[in-house]
Amino acid sequence: MKSKVEILIFLSLFNILICKAQKKVEIMQPKVEFDIKLATDMLNDGNANIKGVAYYEGRSPIGIKSSETIYARMGEKVFLYPLTPYIEEYLQLKKKNKEGKRIATISPLANCYRIESKVYTTNGEFIFTGLKPGKYYLEVMVLFPSGTGGREASGIVEIEAENETVEYKLKYIF
Repeated sequence: MKSKVEILIFLSLFNILICKAQKKVEIMQPKVEFDIKLATDMLNDGNANIKGVAYYEGRSPIGIKSSETIYARMGEKVFLYPLTPYIEEYLQLKKKNKEGKRIATISPLANCYRIESKVYTTNGEFIFTGLKPGKYYLEVMVLFPSGTGGREASGIVEIEAENETVEYKLKYIF
């Protein structure tokens, strides 16, 4: 029977080998400087609204719906970011995401310049009020019914005029 010391040494060496075998994930961030003044101006009070529904649904390769529509859960947070050049570059980097290899992120500063809302019905409905005309990036996580994992639904919404209410379907189709 092996001693506790031998077992401890074996486990330590095994742990070192496992840690060295894991590859580091490349973190990509926009190179454009975040424009605080522009973001602040876009998030100041206006009279427009975005009213939407967040969901995902499965589709076959030829576009035929293949599974039920799953709505974002009541209480799930929906994030709205002003579409600044920084966020636009982030979205371009995000297209290059590769699971386990690289991921696009935004700075903590840019992440502070957002508005949060919550899904308020079982049909995934949400609303943002008091917005100015302009373009905004929306993002929500739609969880699987099993409660483990989910899909990110995101999109760009444009408000063209004061007092306008834009209706938007924030969806992920796979």
